[in-house]
Amino acid sequence: MALLSWSNQYSIGDDLIDTEHEELFRLVNAFHDHWQEKRNQQSIAELLNQLITYAEMHFQHEEAIMLDAGFPRLAEHQQVHEAMVETIFKLRQSFEANDSHLEMNTMKFIKTWLLEHIIQNDYLFRDFLVRQKNSLETAAP
Repeated sequence: MALLSWSNQYSIGDDLIDTEHEELFRLVNAFHDHWQEKRNQQSIAELLNQLITYAEMHFQHEEAIMLDAGFPRLAEHQQVHEAMVETIFKLRQSFEANDSHLEMNTMKFIKTWLLEHIIQNDYLFRDFLVRQKNSLETAAP
């Protein structure tokens, strides 16, 4: 059963960002399924590493797109990304150390970080893109 379901409501308005967000949803769901099925720790760790690697790549792409668009809150957004990466690395270290409380903490974080990040942070960029598009349309002859 899917932990998260992609919906167009999460779209930002940039094709690459939206495609990568959909893939992050898929990876989060795969990680959750492995965890829920109580697969071996190595299998779960490999999926967690895939998720981390993909998220880092996505953050780089997202920041480059924001830079190209002239997003004024880029520095703030980069700090949010850095904090998220730091948190997930700490969770991974705890997971690899076989912390018995970690599994639930990891699932709680992974369940919320993607949705919260999109809704609280990426929507700011979405709104910026809409304003930019509207101002271009208004300025057009």
